[in-house]
Amino acid sequence: MENLSLSQNQMLFGWADYLLFVSTLLLSLLIGVYHAWRSSNSTSEYLMGGKSMGIFPIAMSLAASSISGTTLLGTPADVYFTGTMYLWMPLAMFLCTPATGYVYLSMFHRLQVVSANQYLELRFNQFVRRIASFLYIIKQLFYMAIVVYAPSLALKQVTGINVYLSVGVMLGVCTFYTAFGGIKAVVWTDTLQIFVMYGSFITVLVKGSLDIGGLETVWQRNLNSSRTEFLNVDFDPTTRHTIWSLVIGGFFYWTSFYGTDQSIVQRFLAMPTLRRARISMWCNLVAAAGLVALACFGGMIVYAKYFDCDPLTSKVIEKADQIMPLFVMDTVGSLPGLPGLFVAGVFSGALSSLSSGLNSVALIVLEDFIRPFFPLIEDHTATKITKGVAILFGCINFGMVLLVSQVQTILDATLSFNGAVNGATIGVFTLGMFVPQANSIGAGFGLLASFAAMMWLGVGSQIAKSRGLSHNQMKTLRTDSCPLINSTVSAAISKGLLQSGNEADSSIFLWRISYLWYTMIGMLIVLIFGTIISFLCGPQNPLTLDPKLVYRFSDCFRSNKKAEESPSDPKIDDIELE
Repeated sequence: MENLSLSQNQMLFGWADYLLFVSTLLLSLLIGVYHAWRSSNSTSEYLMGGKSMGIFPIAMSLAASSISGTTLLGTPADVYFTGTMYLWMPLAMFLCTPATGYVYLSMFHRLQVVSANQYLELRFNQFVRRIASFLYIIKQLFYMAIVVYAPSLALKQVTGINVYLSVGVMLGVCTFYTAFGGIKAVVWTDTLQIFVMYGSFITVLVKGSLDIGGLETVWQRNLNSSRTEFLNVDFDPTTRHTIWSLVIGGFFYWTSFYGTDQSIVQRFLAMPTLRRARISMWCNLVAAAGLVALACFGGMIVYAKYFDCDPLTSKVIEKADQIMPLFVMDTVGSLPGLPGLFVAGVFSGALSSLSSGLNSVALIVLEDFIRPFFPLIEDHTATKITKGVAILFGCINFGMVLLVSQVQTILDATLSFNGAVNGATIGVFTLGMFVPQANSIGAGFGLLASFAAMMWLGVGSQIAKSRGLSHNQMKTLRTDSCPLINSTVSAAISKGLLQSGNEADSSIFLWRISYLWYTMIGMLIVLIFGTIISFLCGPQNPLTLDPKLVYRFSDCFRSNKKAEESPSDPKIDDIELE
């Protein structure tokens, strides 16, 4: 294929590309410096923005944080290799929005907590809270490592710059503006970065579809390869993408992410009222779901370009997630500035997720592990500690990249690991809110049992895939037009792909369950085991339980009146413990 033979010569940044790319990093740094200069030394201002954040920046920050570089690179690659079923994911995001805004956010705003896990101490005890906080920190370490690794692959593809060098630059920039600028710097850099993501992606996709011959050609080539698949209603849980796994499994995944993930909850709690938090959630839905849909469409365009010569099997690229950067260089590589704009967009997605993670981990460490032991710690000292924690975890993250570089596809790995941990987390929150008889023993046991089971499932699945024991149910890939691959090799490749699907049947059944079910499975483990253990060990008496800690369906129809009238910023010792 002509484009593949030319791509190696095009795979270089020009001065305009470097200028756009570096400008994005510098703007993020300047926003951090500005808010570090403007803000006070109070912990409330640093971590919660003084509870005065507006709807628009919070909504854009939520969208930027939830749509990382893994989405911009991994989703097109996933659609390229497995088809268009992933387009059902925005529906799951839509369904999770009312569940998040009218269940979990209602509870957090009514209690006016600072850390989401603070609820677990109020409902159960400190032990359950600290288990959840520890698991969250571990999850964030892995997630942030994946987030920075993905765009580094993109940069290597278009510049040849070493992956670990670009990882170091990204971590350095992000750690700086997050540590010194606090949540306001994080939110406003996210707002800048979401526009960079949209602009870069739309530009590349429009140019790419026009080069191929328009939307009709894109659709026809995907249709001919059976990629335009939208109605897979297979009830087999090992089928990777079905309507059920994407809508139902996706619903639980996104509800756990928006409803209980500290990096997200922290933004909602930085707003003065529950009503504004709910509005920002709906605005975020439009921006986030739009990017997911664009990324899916991008995968269709990429396939239409390489439909008769797959770059992965022809060894033009090393990993599946490099196919989008290759497409960018083949499409706009000769136009000064556009490759730099795309890489800036991917980096923006990574920076937004990374900064959110660092800021939320700093808050978790302070509120859940330091302040309970040093309740009289001075405010300016607490602020310095959180900045130090952010810097420390930024450094630790560099080492974690070495581990996550072994994963097969970044989208699968990200959603698998997040789904495994989020299932345990949302499970224990749901247990506390909806099962009044649940006690701390049942909650702690259910949380640990779910985490252990889901980590075995998630890690085992990734190991199986790396060893060829499992597979991603890939569609047919053609190499008949590749200039360096003859028909014999092409036939051997196709035969190998078909055989890999049959060999997967010999692996452990549970390791072949679609990653989209992980969150729901983890949640059910907590609810089932937590309820059973609670009753065996002596259930909590609902009459002695503070009614504010149990969800009431009437909360759907009223906002937090106290929060509307007088927003506050209480610490853990300001709330009477059970």
